[in-house]
Amino acid sequence: MSDSAVELRHLRSFVKVAESLNFSRAAAGLHLTQQSLSAQIQQLERRLGVVLLHRTTRRVELTEAGEVLLDVARTTLADIATGLDRVRRAAAGLGGQLSVSFTPTIANETLPALLEAVSEAAPDLTLQVSEMWQADSVEAVRSGRLDVGLARHPEFPPGLESVPIRNESLGAVVGSEHPASRLTKLTAAELNGSTMVLWPREFSPVFFDKVVSTYRANGFNGPITEMRILTRGSFLQDPVGHQMIQNGQAFSVAFRGEHDPMPDGFVWRSVEHGPIISVHLFWRSPATPRIDRLVEVARGLSARSDWI
Repeated sequence: MSDSAVELRHLRSFVKVAESLNFSRAAAGLHLTQQSLSAQIQQLERRLGVVLLHRTTRRVELTEAGEVLLDVARTTLADIATGLDRVRRAAAGLGGQLSVSFTPTIANETLPALLEAVSEAAPDLTLQVSEMWQADSVEAVRSGRLDVGLARHPEFPPGLESVPIRNESLGAVVGSEHPASRLTKLTAAELNGSTMVLWPREFSPVFFDKVVSTYRANGFNGPITEMRILTRGSFLQDPVGHQMIQNGQAFSVAFRGEHDPMPDGFVWRSVEHGPIISVHLFWRSPATPRIDRLVEVARGLSARSDWI
């Protein structure tokens, strides 16, 4: 008969008998009658077409085939137990990998904190992270290229779900020679006469509009210019913006820890009634167990850190 007819119960019963070499003790350990256990072993021998045990009224001994099967059965049962545990952990979102995008302004604080929290709470869940601008991040998640995104104040198309995990005040960066650098806290109106230097609107349109509308509503009426060279360093890598801010002609916006430490020649100042910007974790609906687990960890981190 084909060995495919061998059942796991046969292997478990055989291992118990082979390890104890006593049908009575093995039957008790398996919560079976001795007659039922003996019948299972005989059925296993018939299906394999081999003799596994030599039985006498006084003792039980393994045949050579029985010794080989004991090794095979132990390995098989252990592999199955490991595999089933992986299935259960995957169903609970405890294992596997998620591809996650993040926008540059969360690279210094929010992202490292989340990675550490996942490492502690779900060590078998691996996050593969990629840096990209907000609009690209949303499209990558919407299309299914990535599993999850982290971005500030994004606009979500239908089919995406999100949860805010952090609110941060957006301050201003001015040059050390700027009159506003002497103040500990600024108002938007006190930056009039300066140019606001921002990233290109198309990269993060909702975030861009939130910043501009808040400054306008609080008295800033100066011009706005968009950076031409845009990297994680923002205005620091854009020659025109860098020079204008350093000379006291312009200012840019940043979160307190975004440029830490702030380079020489520049200072960060909080802005009264400045924009409050949310960091959202977002994903394509419906969420998988892994995403549910990540959301749970992120919410826990947010609560412990008093981020919202």
